[in-house]
Amino acid sequence: MTNVYETDFIKWTQEQAQALKEHNIAALDWENLKEEIEDLGNEKLNAVNSLLKRLIEHRLKLDYSQEIYPRNHWIKEVDNFQDEIEDRLTQTLLNKLDINKQYERARRVVLREYNLDIPQQCTYTFEELMVRYPLED
Repeated sequence: MTNVYETDFIKWTQEQAQALKEHNIAALDWENLKEEIEDLGNEKLNAVNSLLKRLIEHRLKLDYSQEIYPRNHWIKEVDNFQDEIEDRLTQTLLNKLDINKQYERARRVVLREYNLDIPQQCTYTFEELMVRYPLED
């Protein structure tokens, strides 16, 4: 089994899915399955954290920058990041998000681009970050 795992990952996943479907315990590659399931969970968490960081970046720009021209673009990006987070978020992932860490990273990115007075500590809650900007008439 390990050989297929190392040489043809797609085939390995199909074989493992079939073994699970058939409850064929003997055909399961337990060690690699464990590793892949752990990786899958980490990837989902990393994806949501990355989207959260980008969402915070754009919120910081909107909240602290006086720039006029890019505001509509920033709002569009906030909407997109909110959509992506909503599509991926589960309660389990929500419980594992580190908003302060993502705020610190987003703040650093924004400060490299703009000379702004941004608070050191995160001033947002997750719920506040997910509030939609109103559509302009």
